[in-house]
Amino acid sequence: MFKTHFIHFIIIVSFIFTQATIKAQEFPIAVGTDTTFSGGAVFGLVDKGLVAIQGDNTNPYSINAQIITYPGTLVGSRISLNDEGTPPGAIPLFDGRNYFLVWCNFDNNLRGQFIDTAGNLAGTPFTIASSISTEGPGRFGFALGGDSILVVYEKTDGFLYGRLVDKFRAEPVGNETKISNNYARELAIAFDGTNYLVAWVEQIPEQSDKNIYGQFVSRSGALIGSNFTIDDGPYYSDNPISLAYDGTRYLLAFHETTNSKGDHPKWALFGKFITKSGTIQETISICDSSKLPFLPSVAFDGTNYFITWTQFSNYSLMGQFFSVSGNPIGEPFVVISPSGNKIPIGGVGFGGGSYLVVATKVDSNFSDGDVYGRFIQPLTGVENENDLTPETFVLFQNYPNPFNPTTTFTFTLPVKSFVSLKIFDA
Repeated sequence: MFKTHFIHFIIIVSFIFTQATIKAQEFPIAVGTDTTFSGGAVFGLVDKGLVAIQGDNTNPYSINAQIITYPGTLVGSRISLNDEGTPPGAIPLFDGRNYFLVWCNFDNNLRGQFIDTAGNLAGTPFTIASSISTEGPGRFGFALGGDSILVVYEKTDGFLYGRLVDKFRAEPVGNETKISNNYARELAIAFDGTNYLVAWVEQIPEQSDKNIYGQFVSRSGALIGSNFTIDDGPYYSDNPISLAYDGTRYLLAFHETTNSKGDHPKWALFGKFITKSGTIQETISICDSSKLPFLPSVAFDGTNYFITWTQFSNYSLMGQFFSVSGNPIGEPFVVISPSGNKIPIGGVGFGGGSYLVVATKVDSNFSDGDVYGRFIQPLTGVENENDLTPETFVLFQNYPNPFNPTTTFTFTLPVKSFVSLKIFDA
C-alpha cells in the first residue's frame, strides 16, 4: 500500500506535523491447535522475509521457520530444521544472501543453520558453542558485521562469550572470547559499521539487578577496551534489553522499576544513547509505568527509530516512532491487538524497506501461543517542526485570494491518520 494525499481541485494541503503512515493489517503466521512461539523475524529482501517459529502439530519444541511476503502472505510450507530447542526457539538474521537461525537445544548446545531465500536449508546445522545457559529469553544474540556474524551467548558459568561465524563458509571461525567480567543475563548486540557493541544486564546472585554494562568488540572478534557502565541508576533493571544503531549513535532500550522490587514491580521503559566511543549521553522516556509496559524492542529505518513494547494496561503490543534526537513522533498506537485472553508479546526489525513486527499471543500462563505479524511502513515526507507533538486537532486560519490560483490550508493532528480535504460552495 502507498501513502496517499487527498487533493481536491487546486487545493494544496500543507502538513506541519506528520503525514499519515499506511500500515498493513496484522496477519496470522502460525495459529491453530498447535502451541507455537516466535523468537523473531527478519525481512531481508524487498518482498520476502522469514519468521522463526518454535513448535508444530507434533512437537511444541521443534525448530522451524516460515517464509512470508508483504503485506502478509505465507509462502510454501513450514521449513523444518530437524531439531528441538529451548524457549523461545530460534532467532533469525539476514546476511545479504541467506537467512541464518541460531537456537539452543536441550543438550545446551548453541546451534546454527543457514536457509536460502527460497526456503531451502543451505548446508548442514553446526554447533557454535556448548554449555549454554538455559535461564532467561535473552541469553544469546547476534549481529552481522561484513563477512562475519558475531554470536554472543551466556554460558552456564554466568559470563558472556562471543564467537564469529563466517557467512560464506557457513561455519564458526576461531575460538570463543570471554566478553563480560561480571555475571550477565539478558543481552543485546548491534554493529556500527566498524565495531560491535554488546550490552547486558548484570546478574547478581541472590540479589536484584540494577546495572547495565557494555563492551565493544572488533569486526575480527577482539575486545576493544574494557567493560563499561551504561546505566548504574538506583532502580532495578530487568527483562530483555534491545539495541540499535542509527549511523551516529546507539540507542539502548531497557526497563527500570519505579517502585520497590517486591512481587509486583512496576516497570517503566527508557532509552539511553551511546556514542561509538562509549560515551553515555541522554536518557529518554519510552513509556511510563502507568501503562504497565515491558519487553521493548527497537529498530532503525535510516531516518527514525521505531520502538515496540507489550502494554498490560490495554493488553496490546504498542509502537511509536522516535527521531534520532530521541523525541517522540506522534502518539503510541496499537500494532497487534489481543485475541480473547491472549496477549501479544514480540518485537520489531527493519529490512527491505519495511518494519516487520512479529508477536506471539499467549494466555496468562505464557502458553498456547499463536504467532501473528504486521508490516509497518517508515514515515515519509515528514516535516517535524521543533519536534512538537500536538495534543488536539487544530485547523489554522487561511486567507483565500480570488486572484491566486491556490490556497494553503495548515493544520496539526494528534495522531497519524488519513486526511481528506473536501471543499463545499456555501
